[in-house]
Amino acid sequence: VMGTWRGSTTVPCTYVPSEGFTLQTLSWSVQQDSGVSTILRRDGSGDHILLSQFRGRVSVPKHSPGDASLLVENLEMTDSGHYTCQVIWRSTDNSLITREVTTTVKVVKEVNPPSSSWELPSSLHQ
Repeated sequence: VMGTWRGSTTVPCTYVPSEGFTLQTLSWSVQQDSGVSTILRRDGSGDHILLSQFRGRVSVPKHSPGDASLLVENLEMTDSGHYTCQVIWRSTDNSLITREVTTTVKVVKEVNPPSSSWELPSSLHQ
């Protein structure tokens, strides 16, 4: 996934909700040079942003079953990394099922920055 610096991007994470399974926890982590850190964790008590650098900039849809995509706003160059979405369900017999998907996010300055210099039409040259 490509994101533009200061813009926003959605890191996809979708699944098909199954009968009889309840979402136990959802967590988003990022792997960067410094190692792996958990960004967000959703459990029965709500959403918890664990990494201060993402506080106020990340969100996961609350009322769309099957969509756990991570929206990252006001992207920083340092947000580039490997993002992993981990979803854990509990089934009716209390067994747990875990699914993980990892997406690489690359933050770039602008892809086609607007030209800062412009030229006068030749007819205006003195």
